[in-house]
Amino acid sequence: MSRRRSLRAVLGEQLLTVAGANREVLQDAPKERGKQVAMGAVLVCTAALAAVSASYALYVALHLWVPVAVLGGLAWGLVILNLDRWLVVSTPRLTSKVGTIAMALPRVALAVLIGAVVSTPLTLAVFSAEIDTEVEVMAAEAEDEFTQQLAEDTRYADLPAQRERIAALQADIADGVTQADVAEDPAVAALQARFDDVDARYNAAEAAYNAELDGSGGTGQRGYGPATTARQGDRDRLRAERDDVAAELEALEAQTYEQLLAEEAQNTVDQQADLEELQVLVADAEEQRAADVAAHDAAVDDSDGILARMTAMERIQDDEPTLATAHALLFAFLTALECLPILFKTMLALAPPSLYERLLALGEEKVEERVRLRMQTEYEEAEVLAKSALAAAEARAARTLEAESRATGLVLEAQLEVTRQGVERWKDQQLTPAGSTGLGTSFVKQPRPGPRPDPWPVGTQN
Repeated sequence: MSRRRSLRAVLGEQLLTVAGANREVLQDAPKERGKQVAMGAVLVCTAALAAVSASYALYVALHLWVPVAVLGGLAWGLVILNLDRWLVVSTPRLTSKVGTIAMALPRVALAVLIGAVVSTPLTLAVFSAEIDTEVEVMAAEAEDEFTQQLAEDTRYADLPAQRERIAALQADIADGVTQADVAEDPAVAALQARFDDVDARYNAAEAAYNAELDGSGGTGQRGYGPATTARQGDRDRLRAERDDVAAELEALEAQTYEQLLAEEAQNTVDQQADLEELQVLVADAEEQRAADVAAHDAAVDDSDGILARMTAMERIQDDEPTLATAHALLFAFLTALECLPILFKTMLALAPPSLYERLLALGEEKVEERVRLRMQTEYEEAEVLAKSALAAAEARAARTLEAESRATGLVLEAQLEVTRQGVERWKDQQLTPAGSTGLGTSFVKQPRPGPRPDPWPVGTQN
């Protein structure tokens, strides 16, 4: 039991810190402690909802690993907690309710904006099943539209014909000159037709000769005779003609083959150039087409983000009014939850001040009075110190003036004494007779005067 109470006390202290409560004031108003703890709990709950919402948004929008998305969500939750705490702590209580409401309106608007941002992913998470189905439908529609665009794109319309042309050129280059190419030559074809005609007539003459010889045709008489000899002559003539035409055809075919080989060498160079040009064009077109397909596939893979889900939600609402109503109510509820701290603080500010608030105001007044008194005392002390310094300066100046006066008097007295002694010596010299300076006159040694004092001693000059 004691451990549970200790844990509850620690948790209460943490919630008081979150709420920004003054513990010194709460000691005088213990009944207000529960209200402040409740405010801290509300702030923690809204921050927890924000963390869950951000984690889901990061997971859906960026496809992050779940632990990374959770860490990002926790960071966002701390940001929201700090903002909500600032909104709650900075909401003032003014003397008039109109002023309180005017001061609270910007904070409420900011709280509503934060709540809308936080509640959007949570709302999408609630309707995720319906949204997933609609997202698949949107992806299929986008795929069909993309396929149709590719089919109608002029950049890729000639690709089938170009591929067939490449295949034909490659086959032609690989086959070279064949007997069929020789047979298709007009001169060879004409001579071949002539050979076929002569050969047919020769075969007919051969058959008539054999029939005449064995009596199965012609005159009906078996054995050699004039008719048989005539049939044999026709056969031999046609055989000779056929052999001549065959020899001529063989020579023409050989000549045509050589001519076609020479033409094929030149054609191969031209065809190879055409083939390389076509291959480059087809390769560029296929590369561009592959890039378009890859970009489309990447867009399809990312088509289940927040924006796509919001679009799917709007499409569902157009077809399902009930779902639109449920979405609006859920969105408003979650937004109100996120705005709950500032709304709660605003309602408290509009109500009569509680004991905690009155004590807090008194404490602030005491602090203000204490600061004012300290500043006044410091000012008075500074004034006294200034007056003392001024008096000390005046005393020092008076003492300095007195010392200078005394020094000047002493100098004047010394100068007068020196002057007096000089006058007496001069007087003695003037009174002494002129002959008294002979040998018989006694010599009186006069005292030697001392050094003449400086009329302006050092340190006495002004």
